[in-house]
Amino acid sequence: MTIWAPPLSGQGPLYRQLADAIAQAIESGELTAEQRLPTHRALAEQLGVTVGTITRAYALAEQQGWLQARVGAGTYVRGQPQDKLGNAWMQQTPDPLRVEMWQNLPAPQDRHSALQRTLQQLQQDPARLSRLMDYGEARTPAPQRQLLGQWLTEQGIQAEAEQLFFTYGAQSGQLLSLMSLGLAGQPLLCEGLTYPGLKNLANLLNIQLKGLPLDEEGVIPAALERALSQGQYRAIYLVPTLQNPTTATMSLARRQAILSLCQQHRVTIVEDDVQGLLAPQRLPSLASLAPEQVIYLGSLSKGISAGLRLGYAQVPSRLQLPFTQAIQACSLMISPLLVELACGLLQQGEANRLLAHQRSLLAQRGQLLLQQLGDKGVCYQPGSMHAWLPLPPQWRAEAFVQAAREAGVVVSGAEAFATGHFAAPQGVRLSISQPVDNPALARGLAILRQLLESNPGNPALL
Repeated sequence: MTIWAPPLSGQGPLYRQLADAIAQAIESGELTAEQRLPTHRALAEQLGVTVGTITRAYALAEQQGWLQARVGAGTYVRGQPQDKLGNAWMQQTPDPLRVEMWQNLPAPQDRHSALQRTLQQLQQDPARLSRLMDYGEARTPAPQRQLLGQWLTEQGIQAEAEQLFFTYGAQSGQLLSLMSLGLAGQPLLCEGLTYPGLKNLANLLNIQLKGLPLDEEGVIPAALERALSQGQYRAIYLVPTLQNPTTATMSLARRQAILSLCQQHRVTIVEDDVQGLLAPQRLPSLASLAPEQVIYLGSLSKGISAGLRLGYAQVPSRLQLPFTQAIQACSLMISPLLVELACGLLQQGEANRLLAHQRSLLAQRGQLLLQQLGDKGVCYQPGSMHAWLPLPPQWRAEAFVQAAREAGVVVSGAEAFATGHFAAPQGVRLSISQPVDNPALARGLAILRQLLESNPGNPALL
């Protein structure tokens, strides 16, 4: 039997040549949806390369959205190939006829009056407003950092001004963290199901993600200990509170166990707490327990204003210089005008009002979720923008996502969050914050419930 063997370009590392050839073959139709690729060993022998080269090529093509590894079954062309950066899930076009539940957007609320009052306050000092239109420092000046630190502390998030940086949202903070840690071309530990934006950054920086198994509290310490004993890792990316997509939240004991292992192996933790401001009750952050071991990332986007694109990072003293250099390399500075607008919202109490309203909206939506799917094993915690829905045996995630879309509801399947060769469970993430209003959410949840109680391939039951 002839083994499929693509021509290689001769340009660049062999594994990248092969990943590019796979993408070209799929785009041209030479490889078709659901087609199984040769085993790693068979293709290595056909091409005269090492098995490791094939493994890296398949992993890269999977990160890019072309392939899907199925544990015990092989590697297949995806049924619906994604774009080359693997971020097609972020580029869906909203449809007013559908209930959109695939993206963690803040629940819609009126923000114009809060912004208008803050802008009016700025307009009363023309000279100051003019200065804000000039170049600023890479690191925002101390007074704004002190204001942010005080406000975060009032929210139950321990923060020190001398450790704080403003960023362009939490995802910008992720990029700056990866750069300041020098992780380009290096491996990075993370949860086996993780934020897709991290997967995109890893692809761009040639970072190899190593996904770790999770339970109801997040990453399992024994799995982390095993990985650290078998490989060399500088860092791990974690979402300890309201994990995306599973909503897992680490207990204090779990946080201490994870920190102990990372300290023992000198591994820096990048702690993403993007939904931390929304949680009604908070456990201590990893950064508050070990400030010199953790880069802590947060954002004003989810609870206050997504359009400002402002987040914050608490950075250990040893990493503050490279973090500053990363800001300079990416954007030279963080916009003084945007920072001043954000600080005005904090200082005038507008941020507190917006945050309280967002929490109230999410509480209402959480109640709707539990009313419709509480008996279906849905995983949800108060304050979360999303829920995790394990599927019953008759459903596979890809089939459920497709059936839901055809029924008018868009959700995200587990494969969007799976890293590398991590075996994605049969489940979907439900972004309860995204629908335009509560009636739309209730309608979408009712459709999903009907699907859960139906059999795949029997549209008469829908």
